[in-house]
Formats: sequence, C-alpha cells, structure tokens
Amino acid sequence: MEMRIGANIKRLRTAKNITQEQLSAAMNVTCAAVSKWESGASSPDLSLIVPLAKLLHVTTDELLGMDASEEDARKQEYEVLYATAHHPGQLEIARQAARDYPGELKYVKWQANCQYMDAFEHYTTQEAFYEDLEKALRLERVVFENTDDETLKNSALAGIVMNLSGLHRNDEAVRYAEQYPDAPVLDKKTVMGWALTGEEKERHSQKILMEHLDGMLWILIEKADPQNPNLKRMESLDCAEGLIHMLFPGGEYNRYYDELFLIYVYKAVIYANHAPEKAADALKQARSYAQAFDDLFMREPAAIPYRSPFFNLLNYNSADLLLYGSLEENRLTDRFRWWLSGACFDVIREREDFKAFLAE
Repeated sequence: MEMRIGANIKRLRTAKNITQEQLSAAMNVTCAAVSKWESGASSPDLSLIVPLAKLLHVTTDELLGMDASEEDARKQEYEVLYATAHHPGQLEIARQAARDYPGELKYVKWQANCQYMDAFEHYTTQEAFYEDLEKALRLERVVFENTDDETLKNSALAGIVMNLSGLHRNDEAVRYAEQYPDAPVLDKKTVMGWALTGEEKERHSQKILMEHLDGMLWILIEKADPQNPNLKRMESLDCAEGLIHMLFPGGEYNRYYDELFLIYVYKAVIYANHAPEKAADALKQARSYAQAFDDLFMREPAAIPYRSPFFNLLNYNSADLLLYGSLEENRLTDRFRWWLSGACFDVIREREDFKAFLAE
C-alpha cells in the first residue's frame, strides 16, 4: 500500500502540474517527506490523507489506489481480524488497516490496543517501554477526540487512563478517569438473575462469581508490578493465590493454572531482588503450573469442565485460546523460558540454582 499511495501521489501531482515544493508547502511538510512518499520509503500520516485527497481532487479510495471490489475484500479481512482479538502480532495489520481506511477510527483503536500490548510483550528497556506507551496514548486520544460513537469513545477513554497509568502520569489519568461514565445502578446481568430459576439461575450466578474472581485477580496480580519488585507486594500475590485455592479446593485449576503461573513468576522476581535463595523454589512452582496448563490445553480444542463446587456448571473452551494465536503460541512452558531470559532475573543469573533452569 505504501508503494501504491506514493505512486498515486506522484501521478496525480504531476497531472495537475504541482511541484513537490508546492505540495509540501500546502501539506505543511518538508520536500524530503513528499519525496519519501513518492518513492515508497514512507507513507503520509493518517491525518494528511483527507487533505491530500482534497488537494489532488480525488477520493481517498482513489488516492489509496483501491477499487470498490478490492476495498470490500480487504475490509472484510480486516473486520475478521478486528473481531477476533487485539494482540501484539496484529500491530502491523492494525496499522495498515488504519492507513487504508482513515475514516475508521475503530481501526485506530485497534492499533492503539495492539501497541499497548506490544509494549509489554517486547519489553527491552524502560525507555523503549515508555515510548511504546506514548504511541498508544496518542492513538487513543485521536479516537477519543474524534469519534461520535459512545462505546468507542469510552473504550478509548479507558485506554488513555491505562497508558497514562503505565507512564506514571497518574494525575492526568485521574482527570480522564473522572470523565468515564458511571455504570447504571442495575445492569442487565443483575436483572437477568432475578428472572432465572433452577440450574439456569445457578449457572448465571457462577458466571457472575467467576467474572468477579477474574477482576479481583487482575487487580491483585497487577499490584505486584514486576518492574518495581517490592517484598511488601508479596501480600497481594498471596491473596490472589489464596482466592484461587479457596474457590478450587480440589486442586484442579483449569485455566487458572495461567494465573497461578504468573503469580509465582512475580514472586520469583520479588525474591530475586530481596531473598534470592527463595527465587528458585518460586520458579519451580511456576514451571509446574505451566506444565499443568500445557498438559491440559495443548491438544485439540475442547470444552473442559471446572471441577470446583463453585463453578461446576461451567467449562472453559480451550478454543478460546486460539484468539491469541495457535495453541502452540499459548504454551506456558515457552512463556516460562521467555521470563527466564528477561532482565528481571539478571540479579540471580549467575546463581547455580538459576542456571539449572536454563540448562533444562
């Protein structure tokens, strides 16, 4: 697409006897930028697509070099991907979708989500991490400030708060959070609970309980913050682990092996910085949960029932993992090895008990 739009800009500019200097002046960019567009080295910024089309007296579709049938087919492909999941592997696709359809702010939101997740997935240095969050923040603000869709606007608002929080700009985050609309006093799930009876009512209640559990676990685990390992934050991890053990008294944790794995990875990070002799035991426990998860889910997708008395009417369909790539890409033992390679364990990398993990 970059080559096509560049060739189209050059063709349309030449046909209208407009020089690169005149075009750059009209677009408030440098001549070098126009030259890069036309050579395919880069593409115009999203915000320049509509002004460029107007200046060259063409539609945005013509500027982008898309006929109606091609546009429909391409958009259908984007819609399928947009509906499945937003994960780092989709970042380039989301970015291209936003370029191809500059009026579709949901694609900009898609790009923002992928950029945010990419910041964590490909964390190298604090500076690079913050740079990725800034990119995601700029995209969220574009959506928030320009969409009339309330659902999309609120989603972007939540994204702004998350990115500002990650950047530790909490005063700004609070100001945006205050703009988020209050939920109604009675939501649909509460009203539906009144209407149901028997097993359906119990299944409905179990779903709500699981949603609350997921919310509490997310908050407790996030509080540990492996970027700032603090021994005091072990309490939140212990609390999260205790909740899982209480609600799954039989020790069959189903998809919550994932949360237990992360809890013990975070514990290992904290121990590595404060009690290194305990880090290896935490890593050993994390690995055991990763192996249990893989043994359960790394096969043909299936609906696997929860054995807990609190969730015995529910099951987890491992096909849902496919939203985040193939089953192989969701293998927790691979993620365990990825954590071992991270800078968070540099402080214990020369310990013999840590080297033993790397040798396996």
